[in-house]
Amino acid sequence: MNSRLCHYFYRWNGGHPMRNLSLTLIITIVLAGCAVAPPAPNTPAYKPTQPTTKVQPLNTEKTVQTAATGDSLQAASAPETRPQATGTPEDARRHILRGMAAIEMAKSSDDMALAEDEFRMATEIAPQMGVAWFNLGKVQSQLGRYGDAIASYRQYLAVSPGAEDAQRVRDEIVKIEFKQEQAAKERERAGTWVGRDGAWYALALDGNRMTLKTDSRPVSEDECRSTYTLVGNVPINALVHAEYQLVLRGNRLTGTWSRGPVPADKCTIPPDTAEVEGELRDKDGMMVLRHERTSFKAVTQMSLLGDDSCAGVEPGARKMVEDVIYGPLGPGGLGVRLDGLTSWWDGGFSMVHYGWQGRLKVGVKEGSAAYGAGLRDEDEILAIDGVPVNSLNAGEAVRNLHGEVGTVVTLDIRRKGVVEPISLTVQRISLQ
Repeated sequence: MNSRLCHYFYRWNGGHPMRNLSLTLIITIVLAGCAVAPPAPNTPAYKPTQPTTKVQPLNTEKTVQTAATGDSLQAASAPETRPQATGTPEDARRHILRGMAAIEMAKSSDDMALAEDEFRMATEIAPQMGVAWFNLGKVQSQLGRYGDAIASYRQYLAVSPGAEDAQRVRDEIVKIEFKQEQAAKERERAGTWVGRDGAWYALALDGNRMTLKTDSRPVSEDECRSTYTLVGNVPINALVHAEYQLVLRGNRLTGTWSRGPVPADKCTIPPDTAEVEGELRDKDGMMVLRHERTSFKAVTQMSLLGDDSCAGVEPGARKMVEDVIYGPLGPGGLGVRLDGLTSWWDGGFSMVHYGWQGRLKVGVKEGSAAYGAGLRDEDEILAIDGVPVNSLNAGEAVRNLHGEVGTVVTLDIRRKGVVEPISLTVQRISLQ
């Protein structure tokens, strides 16, 4: 029905379609043919245009999280599971354009994940559309999901074997495989470490940059000494903050070390800092770090009539020291409290000895897995898998107690009221 005929019916009705019912029905039937329907996808009028623009690299920062109990490097989370997308090739084209728009607007990895979702829907609707696979692989690589990116790029090569950039894509896959290997090493290194002095460290990584932090570093007597007038030296019972900021090149480590302020009776010993060099020994599961450290002496004035006061803090000589930090600790352990890493007390009226004394006790809760394996509160561990505890430093003792979940460790223990040592085999449980 052409437009002139449609116009004729409107004019013939005088602009009043409800003049009578018969006339209205006739006009309705005739005008129904005047609307132009969009061409169906299988008609010659439907010619979907496939976008040829590909995603350009976008600088996005990876997010690193750590926790005191061990953490790992994490990239942006994958989109939530949803039903597979369906539609026409034109719908796939729309998803590609929406993905490009999401990239243009992206301000974070979460925004990039929206683009990934759009490109993925395009591949589900039109699996042979190579540009959708290319863009999906590019975004996945930028999000740090290297395995998915490699799979998407390979699918692009499968559906576009003669593409001009096929060799460049194959080269990109090789680069991503290298990134994947390095990311795996980062995940293996990140987590909880322990110093030979018994300090627990959390290691976070960002590329080749490492941050080791602890709030449980004991203070040795040769580092900080507290003296009371009329009394003499008094041990410093403090666990302080310390931090390493390191850069890894090969296995060589360089950077800085810092220690927070130290409370020493009525005085406060100031922070200390130094440059660091050392090496990462992956096979041995340790870092060896060398740096200078200042010795301090704090003097508290005792008063017989009033409050004691700080008489002063004197910095001493700088001394080169070597720290050894073990890790990352395995995810499995005994699930008990470890006493004795930084001080030892026999109980009663006995003196407290600060620092590692080569002795280790456990705190065990009734009903725990360790309790079920035979360990009891206040048991002293004499040997770990046949190695005497007093032959180890604090970090080595902790490292030997940790391992893979489900593995076992043999302990020789001393229990109050029992003359002979007891041998127990304990299965490691997950500590995460």
